[in-house]
Amino acid sequence: MSQAPGGHRGAPGSGAPSSSGRAMSLVIVALTIGVAAVWSRVALHQLSSSIVRETAGHLDRARRTFEVTRARNLDSLRVQARVMVEDPRLKSTLSTDGIDEVTVADILGDLGKLRSTGFLMVLSPDGRVFAQAGADELRGLDLSGSSAVKQAQAAPAAVVGSWVIGGKIMDLSIMPVRFGAKPIAYLVVGQAVDQNLLDAVADQTGVAVATTTGQTVMLSAPLGDATRTVFAGVLGQLESSQSRLFEIEGETYVVAMSDLEESGQAHPRLVVAQSLATPRATFARSRWMLFLPPVLMIIAVLFALTAGRRVIAVRQLRSSE
Repeated sequence: MSQAPGGHRGAPGSGAPSSSGRAMSLVIVALTIGVAAVWSRVALHQLSSSIVRETAGHLDRARRTFEVTRARNLDSLRVQARVMVEDPRLKSTLSTDGIDEVTVADILGDLGKLRSTGFLMVLSPDGRVFAQAGADELRGLDLSGSSAVKQAQAAPAAVVGSWVIGGKIMDLSIMPVRFGAKPIAYLVVGQAVDQNLLDAVADQTGVAVATTTGQTVMLSAPLGDATRTVFAGVLGQLESSQSRLFEIEGETYVVAMSDLEESGQAHPRLVVAQSLATPRATFARSRWMLFLPPVLMIIAVLFALTAGRRVIAVRQLRSSE
């Protein structure tokens, strides 16, 4: 039996896939790769944003730790002022007419030994330093313009505040010394915001901290030139308490600042900073997992296209028999 002309070719389209089918496959693969690339980019951006937010949270925790520690110190100074102002030797000496500075300073020195830290001062009713123990740099100063002194002159009980003198923040409590109705002097019990306080905050939170005034770094922790370089590089660029990113010597830092309360007219600030190197290194180990879903999606699409083409080829083969 003879075969009809053209019967050898079988059904139309039984050969290789048409050019339009291949083009459609390429479009699908290209779209899949594009979606996967966008997904990976968005995921990386979200990861980076999460690292920054987490670091900013660490900065806020360091700030709160500093504020709580300082508030406790101020409360302790208030209590000490209330106790020491009742010392009978101090009261009787200050009530004596013509008493000299040396005698009062000796009494303050004896009281200071009970504290073993900080300083004590006696101010005249008009706010001048009459005698001191542990604060030679304050000797003879006129502190009548201090907001803390003005508050003490208007208050019947102890007040707390701070001075910035000689590149130091000095937390203090001022208590009127009364002999009768009117104050005859003011007792100041003080403690400088020192390196030990900043070291404790830095060790507890893992965040670098510094106290600043104007463009000057007063103290910073952890100790070292690298830490001071970071803070010196951001001073003058921070305008609000909002955390910001800074590139310093090839490393990215999240930095924030806050004004210190109870600190008078000098407006000292607390600046906190943390490098992103450590959290980025922690997440880098699992970053490759972000690319796993899009890769699997591409593989699944390619598998589906390949399987579909094979099914079509098999159907065409059967229809040609």
